[in-house]
Amino acid sequence: MMELIFWICVLLIIYPHIIYPALLYFFPRRKEEARGTGANGPVAIVCAVYNEEKVIAQKIENFYSLDCPDIELYLGLDGCSDNTMAEIRRVVRDDRVKVFSFPRGGKVSVLNALLREVSQPFVVMTDANSIFRPDAVSRLMACLREGVGVVCGRLKLTDADGKSGEGIYWRIETFVKKAENAWGSVIGANGAIYLFRRELFEALPANTINDDFSISMRIYEKGYAVVYCEDAVAEEQLVTSDADEFKRHVRDAAGHFRALAYLWGLLNPLYGKRFFFYVSHRVLRWLVPFFVVLAFLTNAMLLEQPLYRALLIAQCLGCGVVAAVNVLRIRWKPLYVPYYFMLVNAAIMLGFFKNLLGMQKAAWESTRR
Repeated sequence: MMELIFWICVLLIIYPHIIYPALLYFFPRRKEEARGTGANGPVAIVCAVYNEEKVIAQKIENFYSLDCPDIELYLGLDGCSDNTMAEIRRVVRDDRVKVFSFPRGGKVSVLNALLREVSQPFVVMTDANSIFRPDAVSRLMACLREGVGVVCGRLKLTDADGKSGEGIYWRIETFVKKAENAWGSVIGANGAIYLFRRELFEALPANTINDDFSISMRIYEKGYAVVYCEDAVAEEQLVTSDADEFKRHVRDAAGHFRALAYLWGLLNPLYGKRFFFYVSHRVLRWLVPFFVVLAFLTNAMLLEQPLYRALLIAQCLGCGVVAAVNVLRIRWKPLYVPYYFMLVNAAIMLGFFKNLLGMQKAAWESTRR
């Protein structure tokens, strides 16, 4: 029995990271089915803002540079206590930029209120520090077709020198999104840049953390396709430490466990395709840290067999490598991969308990990727 549990855990650890992407690679759908026919109409760009005095002027100037003619920018200020408003007044040139001030209530509170003000049929969501390429909104619109509810853009992470900071994890995630796109089943939008049909939006629960994921997956749950537009690009500078990255993953993980309850309908196997993609890409990945712990414990109960002694030694060596990378700040990619894997899964585990104990607040502080 212990052997069976061990190998099931190993399979479930491997599946969302290797087997699922491999299935998408070897059994792709015809790309023609994922192409959009485009849509026309006014667009609202919506952005919740909390103490963004350093980037908000650049964000507004970026809005004015977009090549989509019929757009407006909706800024919702979440009780800003810095010079954000002064910076907005300094650079706003016309009434296409609409500013709404709210008492501090968290991002979801702002978005729910802000979207009640939007009359445009198409909404593009973004973050204050996300800079769109001039054609980004036009490309998002070009990917719409009948039955598509959400179009996800591509977030490109760069460092201060303009070099790519996407990393192995981000490249794998991008590959998965491309493959899921052919099935209209991209699991989760990125808050930096995505578009949805305004009529499909539902006000989010007040305790929501991952608004981008919850909005896009709620629309997916209703039966609408979620597609990926690689050419619609937003850029952000990567100016974060491992500690900041860990903190961000903890918050994201707590939000995803909350989303499990909000999106419980997608856990119904009768949903077929939607169930398969949602569970394969997200749910099983959120459960990986529990499988890791259970695999280690069952492995420790099988030490009378040489194979399992060797496997336990390998697991301990892996933990040693992770510790060495952390202490010595090693950035050699073959070692950094297991380190990042353990960092993310430790954050998921902590996020689970913070959500369970009600310790994770929904209100957010400004951080940089």
